[in-house]
Amino acid sequence: MTFPFFQSREPAGADPYKRYFKLFARISKAIHSGTNTREVLKSIVDHLTDILSAKGCIFWILNHAEERIETRISSGFHYQSLAQVEFSTLMTIFDREPVVFIDDARNDPRIPDLERLGKKRVGSVTGLFFSITGEFRGLLAVYFTGKKRLAPMEIELVTALGEQGALALGRTLSYDREMVETLRQIVEGFVLALEAKDEQTHGHSVRVAEFAKRVAAKMGLGAREVETIFHAGLLHDIGKIGMEDAILERLGALSLKDMDRIRKHPVIGARIIKPLRFLDELGPLILSHHERFDGSGYPDGKRGEAIPLGARILAVCDAFETMLSGRSHLERLDLYDALTHLLHQANLGFDPAVVQALFRVLEDDPTLIDAQGAVGQCIKVLQQDIAPIAQENLLKQQMLLHTF
Repeated sequence: MTFPFFQSREPAGADPYKRYFKLFARISKAIHSGTNTREVLKSIVDHLTDILSAKGCIFWILNHAEERIETRISSGFHYQSLAQVEFSTLMTIFDREPVVFIDDARNDPRIPDLERLGKKRVGSVTGLFFSITGEFRGLLAVYFTGKKRLAPMEIELVTALGEQGALALGRTLSYDREMVETLRQIVEGFVLALEAKDEQTHGHSVRVAEFAKRVAAKMGLGAREVETIFHAGLLHDIGKIGMEDAILERLGALSLKDMDRIRKHPVIGARIIKPLRFLDELGPLILSHHERFDGSGYPDGKRGEAIPLGARILAVCDAFETMLSGRSHLERLDLYDALTHLLHQANLGFDPAVVQALFRVLEDDPTLIDAQGAVGQCIKVLQQDIAPIAQENLLKQQMLLHTF
């Protein structure tokens, strides 16, 4: 779609300030009238290429938290030596300064030569960074055939239009985040409401999610990964929505046929959230939260590091919370017995690093399980057994591996 306020041109001899102001006003109007953000950015790079008589122009949207280029919009000569570089190379070229001027791109070693003639066709490059929102930043680069340093008036124009592009992106991203957060809260609220029907499972997923969040942070994972694991904890049992209440009420006393059905809930859960693209990162964790470190779990029999770390964390936290809370046909364990079980399953059912991280979390904050100081005492008693048990379990696992 092309918008009429992006089409007009001033006569070639018109006052440049007047042309710049009218261009800025048109793009500002487009942003505030709700025009598609990509259309706004395309208009910015097209107009800059035209009004500055540039060889081309590129606007990147950068995710600094994940060190990733989200997208790029370009105009003019498709300068592959910039357009096709990865995030790390782009940051080396422009090194995060507010304004970067490259006098001679043909001979600048930071710019790779990704096409036979491309680097030779571009002389000078000017790049400017713009804050968007959170971890997102914009980078706008203009490049010329010969050597050209932008005049102050031209820098003002590029800055003004780049800021307008960042404003448009910021509004879009903020709206998207609010919408995604609302949808996620609806899904999570629905699952937790269903869970609340059973007194023994009421709050289970919330507690698993909180344990998992603390363990993930203790293991040094980034903020985004920690939040992903937390939300996967809230939804890890979403696949049980399709299970009959009679089966769920008999957990711990199920027939082989019923066990086969209950073991499908990770697959069902992953399938339920698959259409919800904003929950994409949770799918692998929900699917694999019943896999076991020695390969004895389900649904795929994954082992060791083939199981996503987030799923290994959920497996430990899910088992621990279930042991403490009990079920209709599963006796509730006291703290010492629950911790002992985790310890004896390290290197077998559970990732030993995750077990140790949970122990440290509980030592740091015993109030997580309302243990009134019992955690430190239990772990102190168990610590003397950790090394020999872990070594014994490791040997068992190695023996199992040789049987496959």
